[in-house]
Amino acid sequence: MRAQLSLFLILPAPCGAMSMIRSFLAISLPDDVSDALMDVQDNVRNARWVEQDTLHLTLAFLGDCTPSHLTELDAELGRIRIEPFEVTLSGVGAFGGGKPHTLYAGMAESEPLLRLQAKLARVIREMEIPVERRKYHPHVTLARCGGGVIPAQALHWVAHHARLSLAPFTVYGFGLFRSDLGTGAPVYTEMVNYPLVR
Repeated sequence: MRAQLSLFLILPAPCGAMSMIRSFLAISLPDDVSDALMDVQDNVRNARWVEQDTLHLTLAFLGDCTPSHLTELDAELGRIRIEPFEVTLSGVGAFGGGKPHTLYAGMAESEPLLRLQAKLARVIREMEIPVERRKYHPHVTLARCGGGVIPAQALHWVAHHARLSLAPFTVYGFGLFRSDLGTGAPVYTEMVNYPLVR
């Protein structure tokens, strides 16, 4: 049985104004998988490596949502039915071409994962939450590269870890997260988890 959406996480700001909550849907990683990913976070000077406890597989980025939108979305997400399935992290890559801005671990092809993401995308569209229309590219972000990163180092990292292949793990559920931005790295908080069921 899934937990209910934590109301204290979506309450309006104390001043009474409606707060907007930066949100996304994602799959958390088992400890052994995140441990293995930490081992490849190396040799790219000035890269902003993602902390182990915030590594995740994004299913959909929702952007800024109102508490009422999230409450309605919570009810719809709880109706999704799909049984648990296995996924495998395989290979690495970079977004940004010759000037990489993001380093990531890739995913082996998984029809159940794509089916789950398609179900979520349909729910989001039906709720008229504006999301990116780009084709879904499953990955786990490992680092963000700013102006201080030498592109050649980032591309060498991709070549060096190209054969990354981790043991499969079973996905038993996904979560609705909030992302709070500050002066440092974003803080992610899982507001509710949705177990996968038939």
